[in-house]
Amino acid sequence: MRILGIVSYKYLPARTGGEICIADFHAYLTRYCEHTVASVEANRPESPLPYKLWPAFSNSPFRYMDPRNISTLAAAIRQQGVQILHIEHPYTGWLAVLLKARTRCKLVVHSRNIEADRFRSLGKWWWPLLRAYEGWVHRQAHHSFFISQEDADRAIALYRLAPQKVSVATFGVTPPATPPDRDLLRPQICAAHGIPENSIIYCFNGAMGYLPNQRAVRVILTEIYPLLQAHPDHPYVIMISGKGLPEELVQQITATNGKVIYTGFVPSIAEYLVAADVFINPVIEGGGIKTKVVEALSYNKTIVSTASGAMGVNTAVCGDKLRIAPDKDWHQFVRLMKQHENITDPTPPAFFDYYSNDNIARGAAATMQTLI
Repeated sequence: MRILGIVSYKYLPARTGGEICIADFHAYLTRYCEHTVASVEANRPESPLPYKLWPAFSNSPFRYMDPRNISTLAAAIRQQGVQILHIEHPYTGWLAVLLKARTRCKLVVHSRNIEADRFRSLGKWWWPLLRAYEGWVHRQAHHSFFISQEDADRAIALYRLAPQKVSVATFGVTPPATPPDRDLLRPQICAAHGIPENSIIYCFNGAMGYLPNQRAVRVILTEIYPLLQAHPDHPYVIMISGKGLPEELVQQITATNGKVIYTGFVPSIAEYLVAADVFINPVIEGGGIKTKVVEALSYNKTIVSTASGAMGVNTAVCGDKLRIAPDKDWHQFVRLMKQHENITDPTPPAFFDYYSNDNIARGAAATMQTLI
């Protein structure tokens, strides 16, 4: 089976959850097919890739509308005998539909969010236009993958998709062959940030240039931190990691005198997850799946999340490791944060089976094989 993937934006080196999701999926998919990814010139892989990365698109924002891409990609599809055209997100959908018509390859759309819903939650006025376009693209596809069962069910209803043409290919994880040594890492991180070693360390991470993550930090400062301070029953620290937090929020964090700490970007979020006791996710907007939750679970962290923050996560495989409070019920959120019993229990094996990168790619490849 020969697949041409289209990723019409920079995703390498993979830093954010979305970039990691795409990079891992295509790397593992290559185990089950002959695979090329057409992407932008700006990608900078940090190590050799198991698939061919073709800089077919310029870095210009006008690349999404460049008609020259039609002939370039159509020629490549014919020359390489491509059978499946796989696009990430619906933005190049118009191009993919034309390529499908010209080359008779099968079209697969992989949505990491229902984009119209995500931009609606962010207050963008043009979300109805995106909804109309996104639905049209999915209806033209031979098959659509969604990041979660919730997204798949919503898309079937919202976009009038045939259920047999829809399935789930979620965000995956690959546990390290050698797990990080918590006994070694925790003292190092505590020393680096002046954290008393008897503290309960709560952590939150994400791309802080992303508005929902900034709003989550505001919630930490205005809701969660005051509630913890009002009834302190154990030394604690809330550690926030990620690049791009506005200076205004950094100053508010500084004013907590070390109870909330902002680390900025950290080269290895895994080390911070391993050192922490509980991962918190007070996000109340966005869409798709909160990759930070899945990643933290893969490091055996206990998660306290809002309902929106746990959206898309298969709770059936998480056991007691995922504890959910209703959106904006910050008193309940903090009560769950203070429940320290069993927080060191491992994440259930069923989680690692469901979220295995290899299992996800193998299932997606099997689905695409049926289209040929």
